[in-house]
Amino acid sequence: MINKMYSKIITAIALSLVLLPSYADDESLLALSKELTSGDAFIETIVVTGRRDNQIAENLIGSLGRVGPEEIERMGHAHISQAASRLAGVWLSRGNGQEVLAAVRSPVFTGAGSCAEILTSEDGLPIRPTGMCNVNQLFEVNSEQASALEIWRGPGTVFYGSNAMHGVINVVSPNITRNYLSLQTGSHDYHRAKLGWKGARGNQEWQIAANGVKDGGFKDQSGFDQQKISLKHHWSNNDLSVKTHLSHVNLNQETAGYIKGFESYKDSSLWKTNPNPEAYRDANATRLSSNISGTNTSGTWQLTPYIRKSSMKFLQHYLPGQPTEANGQKSAGVQSSYQIPITEHFKLWAGADLEWADMWVEEFQDNSLGSPDNVRYQGQHYDFEVNSHQFALFANAEWELLERVTIEAGLRYESLDYDYTNNMIDGSTRDDGTDCNSNDGSCQYYRPSDRSDKTDDINFQLGVELDLTTAVSVYTRLSSAYRAPQINELYRLQKEQEITTIKPEQLDSIEAGVRYRAKQWYVELAVYSMDKDQVIVNDSNSYIVNDGQTSHQGIEWKLRHQLNQDWQVTSTGAWSKHQYSYDRLFNGTTIDGNDIDTAPRWQGGAQLLWEPSEQITAELEWVYLGKYFLDPQNSQEYSGHNMFNLTLQKRYTQWDLRLQITNLTDRRVADRADYAFGSYRYFVGEGRGFSLELKRQF
Repeated sequence: MINKMYSKIITAIALSLVLLPSYADDESLLALSKELTSGDAFIETIVVTGRRDNQIAENLIGSLGRVGPEEIERMGHAHISQAASRLAGVWLSRGNGQEVLAAVRSPVFTGAGSCAEILTSEDGLPIRPTGMCNVNQLFEVNSEQASALEIWRGPGTVFYGSNAMHGVINVVSPNITRNYLSLQTGSHDYHRAKLGWKGARGNQEWQIAANGVKDGGFKDQSGFDQQKISLKHHWSNNDLSVKTHLSHVNLNQETAGYIKGFESYKDSSLWKTNPNPEAYRDANATRLSSNISGTNTSGTWQLTPYIRKSSMKFLQHYLPGQPTEANGQKSAGVQSSYQIPITEHFKLWAGADLEWADMWVEEFQDNSLGSPDNVRYQGQHYDFEVNSHQFALFANAEWELLERVTIEAGLRYESLDYDYTNNMIDGSTRDDGTDCNSNDGSCQYYRPSDRSDKTDDINFQLGVELDLTTAVSVYTRLSSAYRAPQINELYRLQKEQEITTIKPEQLDSIEAGVRYRAKQWYVELAVYSMDKDQVIVNDSNSYIVNDGQTSHQGIEWKLRHQLNQDWQVTSTGAWSKHQYSYDRLFNGTTIDGNDIDTAPRWQGGAQLLWEPSEQITAELEWVYLGKYFLDPQNSQEYSGHNMFNLTLQKRYTQWDLRLQITNLTDRRVADRADYAFGSYRYFVGEGRGFSLELKRQF
């Protein structure tokens, strides 16, 4: 790992040395860019992901995809995966209802702690404590009315700590610009209402963004009811600003399970069947935060205290015995940063983050699997609590070395403590203390004794940006990331596994990119290489170990072209190779060098937008997902798919009418394919669907 890091440092330095002369000598490129950018000015895009504060997207040293407010309003997505499909290198794989598994410069991650590979935040605040993510946690944010969806690809900056390994999914909270009420109806008994309202008096502003959904479900005996509300208040004077945000989400879902059998998603007799009508998910989440910012003679400061609470109960219909899991957390913390302009060309950020959390997990199985001595016994499996304390310090510097050369460097230290309490009998007996009928008397579930665990981690970033011309800029970035073990990986063990030292995962990354912007063109291209060590996995004995190693390489691009005043085409895409890079046997087959399962080599899409006037909009969208393997042995695969969506919008003075047709060609696809327990399994994608929305602005 160290040798790989040295190699990447040398590569980054070499890239910088190669590009510096280009900036110094190529006057012809400068002249060309002036010609291309003459006329309409290039519109700068402001983003918050990266430094928790406003920053021009085109000046980022790193890769960030953004879906802005106009796109979010135009598509009116029912699921966040529809918005994320417009971003290169991102796949939010939809399960049933509001469920989702994420991939950002990565395979789709599954398993108890897999959600910790990608950080989920709202306005830069992680929505859950470091040790207790959930794979479906994206439904806990109001993406349907968000002012932007921003996804940072690759290791997060030093403003973020644990879990920001492959990327950061940041939902920018709603920002109501005009009061409105909308009603929407669609296929499969889909009904949604949205409200946006704002008011102001003196130096205070108030805002409400709320939506409620009732979905009858594409599958039999499925569907969900969901309610989301975001309340915001802003007060400011000349030197101080306070932005307070209260959000709440509630979800009651009747979950449809996998259908089984090779390419069963193409079978019309199985397409809408629900093998698990008994499955459900009930969840809620509440967050309150206040961003307090101000300026003084030395610089600009921010302080953001927050509190969070969430709970969830669901049937694990995909496991033998179908145990019920209940979990929850209460947490509080504060983020802080201070920006100091040391000189006109040198800026320094410094800050500290603190967090406390009280987390709990329970698992109970109502069903009996035949013999009362079955290792997956009927009764209580787990009941434990974990208190955590987290502390972090970071510093980040930006230096304009030359007029068109910027260097950025940052360092973060983070410490996390877990205090674990088992509320059941220690060990792997049944809940009454008796043994199971196995060779060694052990049951499937192992409960450690009370204990404490601690991790200390450091991550860094080093980047260089060169403005070759006013139209062309290039950058290179070297960075590292880590994630602490999740509480379900440390304390929710199986069989006779004792806790050993499970170390945090580590990731090293190098990337380089180029951006070109002109009157009618915008182009982004990024290449990256990442190596991950101490990967936490379940081995063939169902033990939690972290001796895994993986490698990740890829190319990502975005192209936007204004064909003329009425037509615009946008295209994004990615080629990637995510592979196992360690020797491990699965069913007697080594996986070293194999593609990681659920990791397509190719993915992308395009949108053709027609706006003949301010009152009429039409958009045709193409979404492409390439083939991918379903198992570590690379013996089973899904062939991939293409889908098309169409949106038509007519605006009146105070009314908007929007018609959307999803899966225009009624293609039979799988939102996600899997191979487990000796069987193909599929979450079936919805067929052709229609929705009509009427919006009244006032």
